[in-house]
Amino acid sequence: MRREGRTRRAGQVFDREKIYERIWGYDAEGSSDILKEHIRRIRAKLARVTDREYIEMVWVRLQMGKLRDMTLRKTFYLIVSATAGIVLLLSAVSVRACSRIHDRITLSHAFLMNAAVVEHGDGGYYIMDTGPESMGDAEDAENAPVEFTGRELWLCRMTEALMVVLPIFFSGLGIVCAGTCFYRVKLKEPLAALKQGISHIAENDLDFTMGYEKRDELGELCRAFETMRGELVKNNRYMWGLVEERKRINASIAHDLRTPITVIKGYSEYLDRNAGKENLTGEGTREIAGYINQAAVRLEEYADSVREVQALEDMRLEYREVFLGSFLEEMRAQLSVMAEQNGKEICLCANLPERAVALSAVAVFRIMENIVDNALRYCRERIEVEISFAAPFLTIAVTDDGKGFSERERREATDYFYKGKMEGRKKRHFGIGLTICRILAQKHGGAILLDNAPESGARVTVKIKIQESSPL
Repeated sequence: MRREGRTRRAGQVFDREKIYERIWGYDAEGSSDILKEHIRRIRAKLARVTDREYIEMVWVRLQMGKLRDMTLRKTFYLIVSATAGIVLLLSAVSVRACSRIHDRITLSHAFLMNAAVVEHGDGGYYIMDTGPESMGDAEDAENAPVEFTGRELWLCRMTEALMVVLPIFFSGLGIVCAGTCFYRVKLKEPLAALKQGISHIAENDLDFTMGYEKRDELGELCRAFETMRGELVKNNRYMWGLVEERKRINASIAHDLRTPITVIKGYSEYLDRNAGKENLTGEGTREIAGYINQAAVRLEEYADSVREVQALEDMRLEYREVFLGSFLEEMRAQLSVMAEQNGKEICLCANLPERAVALSAVAVFRIMENIVDNALRYCRERIEVEISFAAPFLTIAVTDDGKGFSERERREATDYFYKGKMEGRKKRHFGIGLTICRILAQKHGGAILLDNAPESGARVTVKIKIQESSPL
């Protein structure tokens, strides 16, 4: 059981208190020497069967982890302070050791007041007192020359030099060590991650993540870099979506323009072949001119619809403060006019608070008009319009009693110039109504959803993000 427990806790860190608590209980007291001996024996047993280190002392790793999470300023001050303390300690110890060696040699000759080094003929050196009292009394025993060996003089000079050189050496070594430690602890990993990320972006490769998650300034920089990468991915996807959408628009335009162009071309060729012939009467010519005119009008309307969609994509919404109560009354009046013009019943159900909000009324009314106009095209007798508000979204749901959306229509009805199967029997249009709703809803921070009602009929739901001003 204990072996299984250790296996289940692989990778976890336990301090001595936790180990005592797990083995002996909350109130137990244990000796750290006993714990060390047990761990030593376990390591020895594991070493007989594997080279892997299963039990590891992680104090240093934990302290390094804490150091990596500190801010750059605190880490710099801490490393510099620790290095300065070590340098001062080493300098003091080395100077003290050199001073003791120097004093041990010179204190044995401390009775000489004015010493001078005199070379002896046998290769030795003497220390002579050069004071004025000693100049005329060379035979005095107290002023007799004291001999120093060459090794003692070398040690004296060496220790004097080391007392100056060693503090300088330790200071330089401390600067190098502090810089290396600061670089390895705080700079190496994030700089490598940033360099790798920049290389990926330079190669147009955004399929990577920044792996540096520390909580210092460079960690914030890496997180900002990751945020930028995510935004670039979103923008690239958006741009690719626009490219694909443009392709679909061009294909749709080419398809829809083919019919009127074919009509104009066919009748033009007919007129060219039969000009001046008896079978081309005045009445026939006027009829052909009418067909050509209808095709030209169709082309003009189609060009206008393309320009309208392009203008919507480039349009900037103008927000203004609107009271939801008056906004609802205006919408109710507009729906009444649309119901009367089409001979259908439009039922409005709304639950809006008396609150002022900031929105683009022009965009919202146009969204509502296009959704209701699309529902009028497919409904039998009745349309239900539900308007609700749940901060921060205003929701408009339009349900008709028609046959509902097919699976293809649910996927493609908001695409550019999409036309359903019933278009041949209904009023002519270019299939951009729901496209306009989608564009305006997205510009307003919302979205459009196509679905079918539980009973029957199609349901179009638009959510529009608005900003609250203040309650009345």
